[in-house]
Amino acid sequence: MSENNMTKSQAKRKARQEASQKAKREAKRTKLTTNLLIALVVVLFAAGIGSYVYYRMTTTQASSDYSAYLNDDGTLKGINPTDYITPIDYKNIVVSQADIEYTEDEMTETINSLLASNKTASTESSLAAVEGDTVNIDYVGTVDGVEFEGGSTDGAGTDLVLGSGSYIDDFEEQLYGSHPGDSITVEVTFPEDYTSEDLQGKDAVFEVTVNSIYVLPDFTDEFVAEHLSDVASTVEEYKEYLKTSNEASALQNYLVTYINENASAASVDEKHVKYLKGIIKNDHETYYNSYNQTMMMYTGTPVYNNFSEFTGMSNKEFETYLDEQARKRAAIDMTFQHIFTDAGLTISDEDYQATATAMGSTAFDTYGKRYIMQMTMQDMVISHLMETVTIQ
Repeated sequence: MSENNMTKSQAKRKARQEASQKAKREAKRTKLTTNLLIALVVVLFAAGIGSYVYYRMTTTQASSDYSAYLNDDGTLKGINPTDYITPIDYKNIVVSQADIEYTEDEMTETINSLLASNKTASTESSLAAVEGDTVNIDYVGTVDGVEFEGGSTDGAGTDLVLGSGSYIDDFEEQLYGSHPGDSITVEVTFPEDYTSEDLQGKDAVFEVTVNSIYVLPDFTDEFVAEHLSDVASTVEEYKEYLKTSNEASALQNYLVTYINENASAASVDEKHVKYLKGIIKNDHETYYNSYNQTMMMYTGTPVYNNFSEFTGMSNKEFETYLDEQARKRAAIDMTFQHIFTDAGLTISDEDYQATATAMGSTAFDTYGKRYIMQMTMQDMVISHLMETVTIQ
């Protein structure tokens, strides 16, 4: 039947059928599109979750629980060091005297520094300033007869070490030979690259008053008795104290370095390594945050924009670094524990308290008792080796 021969009712029925079929086709197309969009969202969501999981699995999480992998006595949980390490022959360590010697030059430098910290300002007019002396001066600077900003002490006085190069060229040299109470006209020329553009290349005149010259005390028995009575009462006693204490410190550092460099392990407990990686990362992050906060306080600007900039490594590179450091640290910790046990050492409450005190007033809250016990164990090992090592 042609469309022209259809009745009106037939035509309406056909139109309804076609509309219904079209609506079904549109619904099917809409459902397919919706399903595709849902599938895409699921894929993207899964990818995001997957990336996060992958990041968490491949990136060390910092941990501040220093005592987590330790027993109450400071030993490593579930680890027998001899199952992993190559023991050090700690009973036959030989140290050269030259490696720990405290020389006469070092002693002289220490004493001179001590005297310098106790210098006093003298107004004795017979004193003449020489290179290396610290003088207290006041000055007023002018360019073409006009005072300039920052060119005066305003009578507050300022200390200057002659020959230090702290001031512009030829300023300090013109004060050589001056005496307390002297007024000296100092003529200088500002360098072409001076920080203040207004003064670059300009001739300047400074009217300088020498207020005082600092003098060092004599290193005598009286000085020692007054300032160093907690360790000595005479010059000779103090010199002996310096030699003994500094050489003991050098020996201690030598032995710590010796163990760190010679500790080795054929294998390590992976849980131990994971624990150490978290601790090492926490130490780095703590320093990073502390340093940035300090610089913010003084300059208003952080030095590093992010942690990667601070480490100078990508995340992958830093993870490799952490793994290497943790494995070495694991070998060191096990070596210390092995020596402690093998030598039959024990820890007294006095030993523990001494280490805790040395670690600072917040040691217990920061590290926990078990970690402090581990550090005490290592201190005891070094003390033992200091008594048994051969020095020649």
